[in-house]
Amino acid sequence: MEEAEALCDRLAIQVKGRLRCLGTPAHLKRIYSSGYQLEVFLNPNGSETRLVAFVQAQLMREAKLREHHGNRYVFELPPPSHGNALSLGRLFSTLEQNKLNEGISDYALTQPLLEQVFLRFAREQELEDEVDQEATGDSDGQ
Repeated sequence: MEEAEALCDRLAIQVKGRLRCLGTPAHLKRIYSSGYQLEVFLNPNGSETRLVAFVQAQLMREAKLREHHGNRYVFELPPPSHGNALSLGRLFSTLEQNKLNEGISDYALTQPLLEQVFLRFAREQELEDEVDQEATGDSDGQ
């Protein structure tokens, strides 16, 4: 994906033989990405319930927990808009001030990658395939 982003001035994504989108890498990320990704690592004594409540109450109400593996939690933060002005300075200062209280050992905030756009289309295709299988009554995918 990094090579495509660096070398291509236009990209197309095709799903099941249908062209789904066409544009520059920046355009595709802006249109099809989901904002920022906040990755949080909890100490062994940290609580998932408490972390989710903290992120949604103190950082951004619209934040959604997307992944959880061991002590690693990945939240999706919506893209900045007029209604939810995501201040990166406020986000980082709030995280730093509450790091010990919430049991956070480390965190990272990243902008969307082109790979995430491709993965989004792949997930949508998987969901469509599952719905098709359920509709036809084929549970083993054959």
